[in-house]
Amino acid sequence: MSISIRFLFFFCLISIGQTFLFKSRKTSVKIGSFNLRRYSISKATSSPTANANIAKILQRYDLVFLQEIIDSSSDNRVINQLLAHLQKQSRSNKYESVVSPQLGRTSYRERLVFLHRTKSSKIQLLSSYVYNGSVSKEFERPPFILHIKLSSFGPIILVGVHLKPENVEKEFRALRTVIDQFKDQSSVIVLGDFNADCSYLNNKKKNDLRQNVFHDFQWLIDDKTETNLLQSCSYDRILVSNGLSQRKKINWKANSNNTFPFDKKFHLTKEAAWNISDHYPVEVDIY
Repeated sequence: MSISIRFLFFFCLISIGQTFLFKSRKTSVKIGSFNLRRYSISKATSSPTANANIAKILQRYDLVFLQEIIDSSSDNRVINQLLAHLQKQSRSNKYESVVSPQLGRTSYRERLVFLHRTKSSKIQLLSSYVYNGSVSKEFERPPFILHIKLSSFGPIILVGVHLKPENVEKEFRALRTVIDQFKDQSSVIVLGDFNADCSYLNNKKKNDLRQNVFHDFQWLIDDKTETNLLQSCSYDRILVSNGLSQRKKINWKANSNNTFPFDKKFHLTKEAAWNISDHYPVEVDIY
């Protein structure tokens, strides 16, 4: 083998090796969304088995968005109790919370919460706030927004929602205005309990929203993925920037966009599963 051919051969090996190493550094982040079904101080303190299972579920995620946290206290008593359950379940995985004020325009009010692993170098939290822009009054609970930076991707804006069942279509359309305020600042993930199926949002309206309002987003949880415990409706969703606009496409691992059916995974009775929630968590691994 001549010197020039040997050089070319070794150069190719080095290039392939560098490419492999670069790809191997692309670590994924598991994000989720979970409606905890009226998680109050009573539920947080009176159901040890249910809370142990909730903690096991939540530890699947680097970052998870929670809905229906019922807490009127001034010191986040309920979410602190949930963090204590997490700590008891595993001392190696510590979590912190980003908690909204109480949200709701009726007597029923809830907090929206992001939980994240504190020791993870994958995620940097930048800021958070409740949306208070031009269409905030269209929502029963305005979106809770979290700005993060992923080590493998860059800045991402998460828009967490719990849409009102009787007003789903109107609130869903208002979400477009919320997202457009970011223009091309960052890629966007919209996640939460959308109540976006069955009697609340029919297929014709969903198709219109997909094609004409959220055409630049990929719906990672589709209509074939039932997200309630009865496995009858696809209420919970994760939407991500698909790169059709100037926003960078968010990549995800194949087959990681799904529910976590905890009743089957933990071999629970219907009653035991119901004590956790009437929703499954939805999840995806992004990078």
